[in-house]
Amino acid sequence: MVNRFTIGEYTHYLANLPKKMNVALTKTNESFIRRVVKSAKLRAPRDTGALAEDIKRTPVRRGANVKIWKIVIDNPAAVPQEFGFTPHFAPILNSSKMPPGVYFVRKNTPFMRPAIEHHLSTFSQQLNQAAGGAIKSRWN
Repeated sequence: MVNRFTIGEYTHYLANLPKKMNVALTKTNESFIRRVVKSAKLRAPRDTGALAEDIKRTPVRRGANVKIWKIVIDNPAAVPQEFGFTPHFAPILNSSKMPPGVYFVRKNTPFMRPAIEHHLSTFSQQLNQAAGGAIKSRWN
């Protein structure tokens, strides 16, 4: 069956396409960020649990139909855990696993990069599906 557009329907379709595309891609982006945050929280070291609690998503810019999100980690332990550090002696005072004292610390546990890499493999496919859905939807 062939879909036939009138000139008015076609003009309406083209005028609404950017808005539909923005909405579809924004939803896909938000879903991706939400999944990465959840995965990063599960992968974060659980010595005190504070690092996982400090992983949050926040909006960068909001428009009528567009939201741009970023992941914020407001914890000083995040960078050394993610990117590594030189082994050193450190005072550990609030651990749930060991008594307070000075310990030799040598292991870092990346949590953001593995979370992003895990979900990034399907992100382009999800963007393609969202864009295709926006293009196929004729009305609304």
